[in-house]
Amino acid sequence: MDSLVHSFNFTADKAVRATYMWKTEVHKFLKNNQITFEINQELSIFEILFLPDFQLYLHLIDLHKFSSSSVGTSYFQDLSEKVNLQNQRIIHLWEDVWIDKKDLVQSRILAMIGKFSRLNARHCVIERIDKPTADKFLNDNHLQGSVKAKFKYGLFLKAQYTEKFLGRENTDNELIAVATFSGGRTLKEGEREGFRSFELIRFASLKGFVVVGGMDKLLRAFIAEHSPDDIMSYADRDWSDGRSYLTLGFTKIGFLSPQTFVIDEISKQRRLSREDNYLLMNAGSIKFVKILKQG
Repeated sequence: MDSLVHSFNFTADKAVRATYMWKTEVHKFLKNNQITFEINQELSIFEILFLPDFQLYLHLIDLHKFSSSSVGTSYFQDLSEKVNLQNQRIIHLWEDVWIDKKDLVQSRILAMIGKFSRLNARHCVIERIDKPTADKFLNDNHLQGSVKAKFKYGLFLKAQYTEKFLGRENTDNELIAVATFSGGRTLKEGEREGFRSFELIRFASLKGFVVVGGMDKLLRAFIAEHSPDDIMSYADRDWSDGRSYLTLGFTKIGFLSPQTFVIDEISKQRRLSREDNYLLMNAGSIKFVKILKQG
């Protein structure tokens, strides 16, 4: 495996201070939530915190150390595979993600270890929503924010339940989850040639909450309206081993290679990089399909 050279404009002193600060914040967050962790110095050149009660690893990747390392593009993907084979989970937590979306990161970690408030889809109704509504909700509640999608669905908690479950009165139904989908495309080759396929692009629930049956209810509504032959989706291996897709009737069919990114100097957001001077990368994705029409 060829090593690649990474570049990042950091002075050494500033990088050390920044690295110390954000890792200290992660440690403090775990301690404040009474989450036991151990420092693992064997699996990676970066710091790893192991949460033994949950068989979960937090892989803390600081930008300066990554920029001066010589790890290959499959480094994080290979580590995910190694951990998943032991029936354990790993989060590849990058410094920029923690700094930029700290509240969402903390909420996601807590949800993965069962620390969340529970809502139930049976108390909800589904409505089609417009782009501004979907964009705002996803930017507020999804780590990767909103992206272009053709079909957008919202799961709304009925108004009579908002005080009981959200702690506030509301005369209107309240949006608590969003799913977005692509338009359909006809497959032109392979065993399923001629079949109509869609993609589940984004799903997010209200930060701090898990909606039991929410994704299933949204999927059923989409299927009833569009009659797809199958639905594709992808699990981000920085955060997921894809087990939630399996419970929804999806089948794992492959993997996507890691992507490389730079950070935009103006927006401070990640953008894809096809150059060799990338700043960071992900662990790739797992590809899933839910087949609704047999060939």
